Amino acid sequence: MSQPHELGVALDVNAAHAASASVATWRSPRSTRWHALLRGRRTAMLDTTDIATRETTLRVALRSFFVVVAFWWSATGAIFALERTLATRSLGLLLATVLALWGLSLMLLERDRDSPSAARRSFLGGAFLWTWVQVLFYGGWLIGPESLRAAVPAQDPSLPFALRAIGAMFWYQLAMLAVLALGAVLVRGRVNRVGSWTLMLFWVVHQLASINIFVGVENPGRGFFPEALVFLESYFGPQRNSLFLPLSLAAVLCFTLWVSLYALRGRTPALRQSMMLLSVIGALSVLELLVLGAPINMPLWEAFLAVRGY
Repeated sequence: MSQPHELGVALDVNAAHAASASVATWRSPRSTRWHALLRGRRTAMLDTTDIATRETTLRVALRSFFVVVAFWWSATGAIFALERTLATRSLGLLLATVLALWGLSLMLLERDRDSPSAARRSFLGGAFLWTWVQVLFYGGWLIGPESLRAAVPAQDPSLPFALRAIGAMFWYQLAMLAVLALGAVLVRGRVNRVGSWTLMLFWVVHQLASINIFVGVENPGRGFFPEALVFLESYFGPQRNSLFLPLSLAAVLCFTLWVSLYALRGRTPALRQSMMLLSVIGALSVLELLVLGAPINMPLWEAFLAVRGY
């Protein structure tokens, strides 16, 4: 008699489990909308759910390429176009300042999140801070006293001439170092430091390009400076490639390959996304150095230069 009774109990238990499962899997439209709202607003839930964890390496690479290249091309072009008049330069400074404050908030809010989306937002935070300093410099707001703005006679590269060139960009370099320090302090000891790495990599690549132009390259890019910075062209080296160019290319290429390995073999999706972003920056840096050493003109920003008018 006990066997049928036990079988009935088992059936009742199974039915109860099935009913609870059906209730758990069914949600009304209102419940679904509320759950989505919570996912969009609550940081704790965002940390545990990230669709990018299921993405392939190719999709992460394509997204990284799009984010970095779109930012690099559009930000550079916007800086050129906004140099047209004092009014447009002032507008550019206002927009860049707003973006810089947003960038600071992104780095601050995402520094404790270990996800691919957080890595991308931290990258944008660092990139916005970098753009702010570039707008300050290329817009003519951060050049320094009049004594530093005079063109100098052409001469071969030398240590005294290099020190004079550094002095001509002293205020820009000081501002850049201050932003680098701010970014490093903001994310020190945190899990997501992509914004600070982005700032550092942009700055290092910019220094390499500047040194190459000073010692001599085939294609230094005359004509891109706004009127307030044309005097810097007097510090351009001879129009031939120096030995420093292949050394720079080798160093940047090795770095790019190194971070690409981490992008492919990183332990976590966030690390792979972070390294993929840096590897795209490295690849663009290799392209930039190649263009400096080649007698070619790439019309990447002709439309923006046409808006500037000179």
